[in-house]
Amino acid sequence: MTDLKPCPFCGGKAKISFKDYRFIGYNGIGDKKVMYRVQIICNKCRSRGKPIITPGLVNPNPYVSKWGNCFFEKSERCKKETEMFEPYVQEAIESWNRRADNGKAD
Repeated sequence: MTDLKPCPFCGGKAKISFKDYRFIGYNGIGDKKVMYRVQIICNKCRSRGKPIITPGLVNPNPYVSKWGNCFFEKSERCKKETEMFEPYVQEAIESWNRRADNGKAD
């Protein structure tokens, strides 16, 4: 995973933020499908990067290992959902880092 560059506005350290964006139903075995918003946020000035919206994912906590705490056992299913989530995290990081390089928003 790519490292986050400092905030282009204040030089603060940034973090990856995840939020439920929209509930879109259930899969065939009754698990919730949720779209997530992935965004980079500066810890100091709270500046935000471009939000990336995922398609519907089943796992209620798809950012199991690299990106945050997991309150669920690291099952194979959780690992698969995490792998599906990774491209959206990477897209948010790349967008933030381009912004940091330019010193302005995308």
